Amino acid sequence: MEVSSRTGYAPSRAVGTATILIAEDHLDSRDALRTLLEAFGYQVVEAVNGRQAVELSVERSPDLILMDIMMPELDGFEATRELRRNERTRRTPIIAVTAMEGAQHLALQAGATDYVRKPVDIQRLLAKIQDWLQAPTP
Repeated sequence: MEVSSRTGYAPSRAVGTATILIAEDHLDSRDALRTLLEAFGYQVVEAVNGRQAVELSVERSPDLILMDIMMPELDGFEATRELRRNERTRRTPIIAVTAMEGAQHLALQAGATDYVRKPVDIQRLLAKIQDWLQAPTP
């Protein structure tokens, strides 16, 4: 397995075995996350707002969701609550991604499994993704 010199991280899942949904309304942030995740072999699905994140998650059943908090149509808190009410997505790990002070606690209350702060520490994000993908499903 190859370790990225940029992050020092080597994912243990085989290439292409996990699908991650990125829910992010800012194109540059979404592109950066997609490029990073695809470089580590993950399949990526993208949503540009909270409503689309819910719809695509139910339709595609990703292995993990990266949920921006501040999005149009449906914010990340409400999108997370909707995903937790749906049987298909109830157990899907959701990592909230936010720059808002204090939003981490609110994201966890809404049902997020974990959170990362913006600006995103790439090594920490990749480690969290790997940890949640390897965690036993409750």
